[in-house]
Amino acid sequence: MTRKDLYETLGVGKSATAAEIKRAYRALAKKYHPDANPGNKAAEERFKEISQAYDVLADPAKRKQYDQMKDAAFRFDPGGGGARAGGGGHGFSYQDFGGFGDLGDLFSSYFDRGTYARRERYGPRRGEDLTFEVEIPFEEAIRGGRRTVTIPRQESCGACGGAGARPGSPVSQCPDCGGAGTVSISQGGFAFSRPCARCYGRGQLIRDPCPACGGQGVVRRHRRITVKIPPGVDNGSKIRVAGQGEPGPAGGPPGDLILVVRLGSHRFFGRKGEHIYCEVPVNFAQAALGSTIRVRTTDGAAVVKVPAGVQTGASLRLKGRGIAAAGGRRGDMFVRIKVATPRNLAPKARKALEEFAREAGLRY
Repeated sequence: MTRKDLYETLGVGKSATAAEIKRAYRALAKKYHPDANPGNKAAEERFKEISQAYDVLADPAKRKQYDQMKDAAFRFDPGGGGARAGGGGHGFSYQDFGGFGDLGDLFSSYFDRGTYARRERYGPRRGEDLTFEVEIPFEEAIRGGRRTVTIPRQESCGACGGAGARPGSPVSQCPDCGGAGTVSISQGGFAFSRPCARCYGRGQLIRDPCPACGGQGVVRRHRRITVKIPPGVDNGSKIRVAGQGEPGPAGGPPGDLILVVRLGSHRFFGRKGEHIYCEVPVNFAQAALGSTIRVRTTDGAAVVKVPAGVQTGASLRLKGRGIAAAGGRRGDMFVRIKVATPRNLAPKARKALEEFAREAGLRY
């Protein structure tokens, strides 16, 4: 069965912008998230497909590689009449894309015609990375902390230890590939290798499959993982947790968990990179005469001197009161002044203001 195009998975076109891809991912992730669909296996698989597609298309380098490999494959395989994944035809194999790292596996699965099962193609190999979006509260992102997330993923079957065979049952070496999982083919003057058709790339023959996992060696579970949030993470920051992705097929090492940070909003503070912004009101007298005010920061209050004659929109800088950056340096905090106009003046206050206007030559 042909795997769905990554752009189709997110419901966007090949020319979609990064913002459009992100918007589509968020909408689909919210709809199919396991927490919103408890016990729904189809939604869980759909969520995984969405996350995998976003992991590739949100990264400019991976997206470029994916597009290049996709175009190359269609040049070799126009309408299904050219070379096949793992098969003959000019010696082309998706394994030739090994220089593209995990994308080689992803791409080969995308064009899998059903000749070999996705999880059984190449014998032992690294498991897939899992990518999820996680919302971090504004102040926690600044200070850092720990956050527990629930991740649906495949794990090595505990009953068979990931072997895929019923415990205690015999497992024999595949005679066709000698346990290598691949066989060498020479065709049309080209030499290449492909997964062994007899053992499906395992290198072993399983006579009695494990009943717990159906011979797959993995089972689907939800796992709660506590992740350390480093100080200063921002929107789009990626936190990589080694070894917490999908298990490696046929005994390969597990992939990683990649958490993409979405920064929570704050009612008082705003942020741009390592700098923090806020707006503080001052009354007419403070603005005209100058004053000293206390301003909230992310690590306590600060005393700020307001110069006489300050206007709405003026920005006062608090050096080093922003967010910790690389090398121990901290950004700054910028306080935007908003002059508050008095309302419902008492008669004496109004009279005094009128006198002030006359003395200052102001029209009212």
